[in-house]
Order: sequence, then structure tokens, then C-alpha cells
Amino acid sequence: MPIIRHDAVIGILYLENNLTTLAFTSYRIHVLKLLASQAAISLENARLYSERKRAEEALRASEQVARGQVEALTYSLDILATASEPEKFLGKMLSTICRLLNGHSAALWLFNEPTDSLILRLVVDSVSQIGVDLHTPVQNPRSWKEDPVIQELFFAARPVVCEDVETDPRVNDQFRQYFMPKGTKKFLAVPILVGGKVRGIISVRHSNRAPYRTEEIGLMQALAHQVMLAIRLTEVGEQSRQTAVLAERNRMARDVHDTLAQGFTGVIIQLEAAEYAMSDGDRKEANRHLRRAGELARSSLSEARRSVHALRPQILERDDFWLALKGIVKSTTVGTTLETTFAAKGKIPVLPPPWQENLLRIGQEALTNTLKYARAKHFRARLTSDAKEIRLELGDDGNGFEVTERNDGVGLAGMRERVQEMGGELKIVSSRGRGTKITVILPKDAICRLTPHSKLAPRNGSQEHHMTI
Repeated sequence: MPIIRHDAVIGILYLENNLTTLAFTSYRIHVLKLLASQAAISLENARLYSERKRAEEALRASEQVARGQVEALTYSLDILATASEPEKFLGKMLSTICRLLNGHSAALWLFNEPTDSLILRLVVDSVSQIGVDLHTPVQNPRSWKEDPVIQELFFAARPVVCEDVETDPRVNDQFRQYFMPKGTKKFLAVPILVGGKVRGIISVRHSNRAPYRTEEIGLMQALAHQVMLAIRLTEVGEQSRQTAVLAERNRMARDVHDTLAQGFTGVIIQLEAAEYAMSDGDRKEANRHLRRAGELARSSLSEARRSVHALRPQILERDDFWLALKGIVKSTTVGTTLETTFAAKGKIPVLPPPWQENLLRIGQEALTNTLKYARAKHFRARLTSDAKEIRLELGDDGNGFEVTERNDGVGLAGMRERVQEMGGELKIVSSRGRGTKITVILPKDAICRLTPHSKLAPRNGSQEHHMTI
């Protein structure tokens, strides 16, 4: 008798009678049909019940994965806020994975692409970091390509489940001899992916336990992403630290150049003037230049010390950069044949302190280059302001140079860096025998963003004023 569900035969009800003839009467056949119908209903109910149980189990598994992910994310954020060292951060994350999957230990391997090697970074248990085991199964960091398990993880980029370390053919003798004395009978390993490329491996080791479930593998993969986030955060942190160190080193090099190198130029100028006065027999004038050279040397040394501590130039604590630049030019060129001219036009706003220091150092560098290289007769400084921008123009009538050929290392590079810090533009125009003109152009709207409460204060009115030193 066929058992039918939804017009489909799902089974057969078979009944055999060898005792009597004509035993299957029409009534009994009718009863058999009723029994077959009841059997179909029972089988359908059993199927529905099984599907419901599977759905409930899948729901519980999904809930477990979700809880694990939320817990791991919350815990990783907490670790990120409290762990002071990257190694502690990774150690605590691995301990979390070990605890959530009830493992007795977990390991983190990282791939070093430049050396093509696999390095054991951490081994932890569910409570604390155990530390790197010096007796690792991969004695040669480059031999990982010969291991079937690691090959599968790297080249297939998918989890590897080992239910029996002793009998799994993928586990080589090295790993087997490493695992078994430690009580490891099975393990689950997942690759750590960044941009689709394997960057490392996380493995959780177990002794006796039930076979790994699909949801546990999913949870492990989700937690591996958290570890990768931790690794990327530490890498970004290290890169930021290195960038900050490099920026500070460049700042100090630039500031030392702008204080000592520029100051020594002034010292040399005064010493040469003293030598010239001595040759003319004017000892009084020579002594005046020697005293001035000593003052410039002491001032430069003091400014270099202040720059090491990232302090503002002392002269800017008294004056703005324009007055300070005039004073420095005067003290540096006194007794020389270089004629200097200053001109200001327009309403000059109150500039942010970093801008004032940058403009002062740029002016000093331009003057230093004029004194060292140009053999100029005139040095001009012009500061103008209109509705949109501020311009500082520095020029001389000296030898000039080919802009595309010259590379003095710190000087012009330092100018460019300072102008970039202010969001401005630097223009250098020069050619041999035609002098040099350096122009700094700064957007006025940037001043309002940096000093929102500053007011535009007119300097000497809106007319153009000249000063010759």
C-alpha cells in the first residue's frame, strides 16, 4: 500500500498473510488505506518536528555567534582603551578567543611578507599570556610552505578543522610531536585576512571535546577579524609614532638650521667687518663688531636651546614678526655694505603665533642666503595685505641661481615646509645675475579659522610706507 504525501509516494505499507486465503477483503484494504494515510501524517509531523529542531538549533547557534561577536567587540574596545602596550592588547584578545571556545590554549602566527617567513607571535591560555614557546613546530620560519595544514590555510584561505591530531594525515610528524605531549588532541585554525590576502593564522587547541560545530567555526572567524583589527590598530599606531618622530626630527633640524646656521652667518659677517676695520687701523670699530659677533652667537645658542623645547623665539615674545625681522636684519647687517629696505601696505591682521614664527624664520633664511651667496647690494622685504591674502616678498639684486638646479638641503626645503604648514604658497624666482625674489602667499580666511576672535588691525594705515636700514 503506497504512503502518499502531496501526491508523492514517500513509502510503502507492506502486509503479508500466509495463513488464510482471501484475507484482504475490501474492508481490510480500506483499513490499510486509512493506516497508510495516518502513516503519511505521522511522517510529515516527524519531518516538521525535525526541521523545527534544526531551526531552533541554528537559531541558538546564530545567537551564540552573535553573543560571542558582541562580547569580543565590547571586550576588544575595552582592551583598546586600557591596554598600554600592543602585545598586551593582542594577548588579551587571544585569551578571549580561547575562553569563548573553551580551548586550553591559542596561538597567533603572523606572516612577514618581506622575508617570506611565518613567525609565532603569541601563545596564550584562557586566563593569561603564556609567552612564545621557543620549541615551536616550525623551527625554520621559511619552511611553512612544506606543511599541508599551513598550505591549506594560506592557499585556500579557509578554516582547517583537525578532529584527531594523531590520525589526521595533514598533520606532519613535527606538529604531532609538538602537540601530543601538551595534551592537544584536536585544533581549529583560521586564516587572518586583510584585503583578501592571508596575513596570519589563529589556532585554538583542545583536548577531549565534541566535534567542532559550524557555528563555532563561524565564531572563530569573526573573532579572528577582531584580532586583525587589533593588529592593524597597532600597526597604524606604530606608523603614527614613527611619523611623529620623523616630524619632530625634521622640526628640530629645521629650527637648529634657522637659529645656529643663520646666527653663525651673522657672526661671520661681523667678524669679517671686524677684520676689515682692523686692517684700516680702526680698533674701536673692530671691537664693536667683535662684541656684536659675541651677542649674535649667544643669542643663536639661546634660540637653539629654546627650539629643542619647542618654545617660541624670544624676540616674538616682545614684538610681532615684522618688527622682529627688522631688528634681526639690522643687527646682522650692521657694519656691512648691504642696504636693506622694508615696506608695508594694507591692513595687516593679527597673525597666529605659529605663522609669525614661520614668517620670521623664512625672512631670516632669505637674508642668510643673500649674505652667504648673493653678493648683493640691496635686500628688500615687503609685506602687503588685501581682502583675500597676505604676501611677504623678500628679494635681492645679487648673483641669483637656477632654481631647478639648486638644492641646499635644509634652507629652501625648510621654507617650503613652513609655508605648507600655513596652507600657503611659496614662489621662488631667480636666475643667474638677476637676483632672487621669494614670495610667500597666505590665504586670509585661514587666519579666521585659526584665530576666530582676532581683529584686523591696520598697520601704518592703508598707504605704503618704506623704511631703509
